[in-house]
Amino acid sequence: MIKANLLKTKLAEGKPLFGMLNSVPSPIICEMLAYAGYDFVILDTEHVLISDDAVAHTIRAAESAGIPLLVRVADANPAYIGKLLDAGAQGIVISRVSSLEIAKQAIAAAKYPPLGCRGITGGRNTGFGTLPLQEYIDIANRETFVGLMIEDTQGIDALPEILHLDGVDMIFEGALDLSLSMGQGTEFNHPAVQDNIHFMASLCLQQAVPFCAIPRLPGQKSAWCKQGITAFLVGEDRGLIFKQLKHQLQHLKHDE
Repeated sequence: MIKANLLKTKLAEGKPLFGMLNSVPSPIICEMLAYAGYDFVILDTEHVLISDDAVAHTIRAAESAGIPLLVRVADANPAYIGKLLDAGAQGIVISRVSSLEIAKQAIAAAKYPPLGCRGITGGRNTGFGTLPLQEYIDIANRETFVGLMIEDTQGIDALPEILHLDGVDMIFEGALDLSLSMGQGTEFNHPAVQDNIHFMASLCLQQAVPFCAIPRLPGQKSAWCKQGITAFLVGEDRGLIFKQLKHQLQHLKHDE
């Protein structure tokens, strides 16, 4: 049955939050992230092939371990977003939000009328009908998390208008795709790219909309904190797992 969204609660309290992009679709990974102390996890369905069954099992694992799970989707497809939320995901993160219209579509897909256009079903979120539907709708509209990922210059241009929409819970940066869109190739730490990311953060701070930063170099996390940013994406589990596996192997090979 739908519960209070701990991610929204912690954001409201102003506590530092640390999340992980989950690109290894496995229930046990989400459980590990919860017990490791992460505050939220974003399951990637934009770049990763994952079955509906795997999504459902991963959502249940996150629920059992007590970690809020958001699902990253490629676009604002209302049918797919509705299925994910019906399965128990506590929110969505829409990739490549490049216009005000896409942002509106994302919010509408995640919210029930009168706030949006999401269709109703009496499934597991209502305790299979044990929670009155209107009560469920009210809770879902309040607790469902909507994150928008800005990954190109068009999205940055649209961000001032996007931030005035009701229902935007967090803005995420996508530095690598942003770098590509700016003609800087894969140089996501290029000063021009980082300037745009900091510009996004400043706009969010002005409108009191949480911004999620991704510290990539030493000292960046403390610099973000000094600017008032409290939400951080630590990285991607796939890359971190690979680096640690390789490091352990190389360490053992050279251990005399």
